[in-house]
Amino acid sequence: MKKENKKKLIKESVVSRIEGGEIEMKPKSYFIVKSFLIVGSLFLFFLFALYIGSLVLFVFRANNILFFYGTGLHGIKAVIFSFPWHLVLLSFALILFLEIIGKNFRVVYQKPLIYSLIVIMTLSLTGSMLIDSFSMHDSFFRMAEEEKLPIGGRMYRNLGNLDIENAHFGEILKKENNLWTMRLENNEIVSLKITDETKGRRVFGEIIEGSNIVVIGELENEEINVLGFRRVNGHRRNER
Repeated sequence: MKKENKKKLIKESVVSRIEGGEIEMKPKSYFIVKSFLIVGSLFLFFLFALYIGSLVLFVFRANNILFFYGTGLHGIKAVIFSFPWHLVLLSFALILFLEIIGKNFRVVYQKPLIYSLIVIMTLSLTGSMLIDSFSMHDSFFRMAEEEKLPIGGRMYRNLGNLDIENAHFGEILKKENNLWTMRLENNEIVSLKITDETKGRRVFGEIIEGSNIVVIGELENEEINVLGFRRVNGHRRNER
């Protein structure tokens, strides 16, 4: 009974304010247009969120990020410092924005925040994985490499060929005691300096002349101080 009386009082208060000119009645078309704009914005931002999410997956896959976890702690640190985290942050910002827009709908605002966020994140991740599976970004990347992508070409070239800090790919030319020489991808000849004897013995046992490897370390005066390494079974971008 108290609840019904409260509703009645609220209704009478609203009616009296409308009759008194305190509240201006909006035409039905106003609410239709508003709903259309909200739904349209939600749809467009959701598509944008899927694009950015799938772009993050493309960067991860095209650069074979998991490969660097085999180069040791220094390799992992190099990936962390080199990864385009701005895309990840943008992806999370879009998800939060979708949550804010979604609060205009009863199915969203009646649910706890954590529930709706989980649903939006799940839909975004699933959609991003689906888009990435279509190889759309791979096609754009190839077009960018061939200078056939006028819009976004530079972005795709940078993301598809991520420059991992202090990561050097090349071929072992000669092994003689602790003096090793390596030809980098740009055909520069450098020597490898291994100060850790334990690591040196492990490298010596795994790497042979002619091996393709990636070395983690700073290049200075045609010498690399080896902090991490891993053998590469093919080309850097295709068969790590």
